[in-house]
Amino acid sequence: MSVSKNTAVYPEFKASIRLWLTPWKAYLDPYSKYQFVRSLNQPAAEILDIGCGVDSVRKLKALAPLAQFDGIDIEEYQMSEAGKRAMRTYSIVPKEDFFRHIEEGPTYDGMVLSHVIEHLEEPNRFLEMLLSKLKSGGKLYVSTPCMKSVNFPALKRGCLNFYDDPTHTAPFDLETWSEQLPLGYRVATQTNQNRGHSLVFLLGWLMMPWVWLTRRKTPFVWYAMGFESVRVVERS
Repeated sequence: MSVSKNTAVYPEFKASIRLWLTPWKAYLDPYSKYQFVRSLNQPAAEILDIGCGVDSVRKLKALAPLAQFDGIDIEEYQMSEAGKRAMRTYSIVPKEDFFRHIEEGPTYDGMVLSHVIEHLEEPNRFLEMLLSKLKSGGKLYVSTPCMKSVNFPALKRGCLNFYDDPTHTAPFDLETWSEQLPLGYRVATQTNQNRGHSLVFLLGWLMMPWVWLTRRKTPFVWYAMGFESVRVVERS
């Protein structure tokens, strides 16, 4: 779910650079949402991106061009016009109506929930609803800060310690949740601390002295610390 920092139009030059980097992100991070949607690149596949700011769908669609994408968020957060056009439907929904809007909507072959669950007051209820919206064989991607992130170094800029982001509610134990899935669902992919490809892990550690010195987040530092917990759940 996008955080209210900058709702201005996303500059096309910046959007284009991030779009160009997308295939590299998929390669260097096998647990990324980009690698996830690549596996769903089928004609007529329908995918919902929940929290679709920063031109998320535009980048996802570059790896799954055959699929149809819907996007939903609580505000417009750094979106280019091309990013909006990449979606079949684009919905900005008040926070209090967010749950109901998805619940009353269609079912999907894939759903992307990347760093959203830690912003919600009732994460278990929300996830239960999302599972019910998967088609047979459909998959749900969930990423969130790992439980250990509450003890990571606190930053002045960016997020490394869970509480660096004031909009976070409480750490979500993705491991325990995925061990208690209802019948008919299984974990297809999992990592409790995503460290990505060995290259980004190494680059992250090379940047750690600068992070400790400046208390600012740098590229790849999440991989050095294993910041993300990820699960892909499939419905039978």
